[in-house]
Amino acid sequence: MDLMQLWTQFNAIGHASIIGVLIILTGMIKIPKIELNIWNWLFRFIGRAINGEIKEQLKALDTKINNIQTEVQQMQKEEELERVRDSRQRILRFNDDILCGKKRSKEHFDEILLDITTYEHYCNTHKDYENDKAILAIETVREVYKECLRTHDFLTPQKKKG
Repeated sequence: MDLMQLWTQFNAIGHASIIGVLIILTGMIKIPKIELNIWNWLFRFIGRAINGEIKEQLKALDTKINNIQTEVQQMQKEEELERVRDSRQRILRFNDDILCGKKRSKEHFDEILLDITTYEHYCNTHKDYENDKAILAIETVREVYKECLRTHDFLTPQKKKG
């Protein structure tokens, strides 16, 4: 091997070494306000490539969860409305009974008063709900309840003779 070939090989090795050192140093260079860290970028790129499919699946799962939450909220609203309608129906039926002269126990009055509270609360918090269906019945129930309290005239169990 002659001196020129040796010099060429040494020069090639030197250039490769310098390039390697520059790559390593480039990964460590941090310019104020501009951070140039090639390793972070490289690992982030690899991580995104590996996790891309998982991110898509998570996004689809998140969409499904949001749809389910919307459906659950809608079902809760419908269930609450059905409960209020049931309360109103019981109030109206109770009112019919007392208008027909049927006596009721204090416990039955207390249950209807809970229905009235539920119904009125819903009407107060849902201004768009038709509230005029049970107003008179509620007034009647309250008046009769007050009268029964005043006169102690609730339905009571009959004592057996004998």
